[in-house]
Amino acid sequence: MKPEINSESQEKMLAASVLFDQWRSTRKKRDRIPEGLWEAAVELSPSYSTCQISKALRLDFKELKRRIRDRSSRKAPSEFVELKVERLFSTGQCIMEVRSPAGFELKIQTDAALPTQCTQLLSCFLDRGR
Repeated sequence: MKPEINSESQEKMLAASVLFDQWRSTRKKRDRIPEGLWEAAVELSPSYSTCQISKALRLDFKELKRRIRDRSSRKAPSEFVELKVERLFSTGQCIMEVRSPAGFELKIQTDAALPTQCTQLLSCFLDRGR
């Protein structure tokens, strides 16, 4: 859910729309959209949905969505986490909380040692965020 659209957001959308219209009026057929224009479109994502931006600026929805996703994954660098291995193989309760690069969270709680299948699950979970 996107926050309520304010006048500043509307001004940014209008400015981006004007930039795209100017570029479209002077471009040669089949020219690629300049990176600066893509960045202007991506900058609108905190205030507008991907669908709203793609319709207003007449952009490919899937490409815009990919660029927004790529930008958000670049913003959150991965952090090193020290993992005490001896605790993973103990006989007590085991709780593991993991956050993917995309910001999704996963919590695993078992009454025994961490099952070996969890490494595959964790690998898949962390790779899907990229």
